[in-house]
Amino acid sequence: MTRILLVDDVYTARSMVERVLRHVGRYEVHSVGSGAEAIAAAIEQRPDVIVLDISMAGMDGLKTLAELRAGGVTSPVVAYTARTERTPGEFVAHGFTAYVPKNGNLSNLLTTIREIVGM
Repeated sequence: MTRILLVDDVYTARSMVERVLRHVGRYEVHSVGSGAEAIAAAIEQRPDVIVLDISMAGMDGLKTLAELRAGGVTSPVVAYTARTERTPGEFVAHGFTAYVPKNGNLSNLLTTIREIVGM
């Protein structure tokens, strides 16, 4: 079963995505609400993929990604964000594996995860 670490500081958004991913049935989902929690969980659990919000209070997604990499976490990381001022290429240039916009339609996120984990 594919292990996913979901990181979003907005509980309702995180909860909705977590329910959908669990419903698909192929994923073991662990969700956290901050960059610091994400770093600790990723180091401990070594997820197959990390879905990371960019706009978070405290440590944002860009800083969280940098800290994950500095901590030796090599899992693919998907930038999952409502921020539209950046292009997908900018997220990849920062070290993200992929970018998926938050738009209420989770099919793009599911497709991206499947592509990353080869399912």
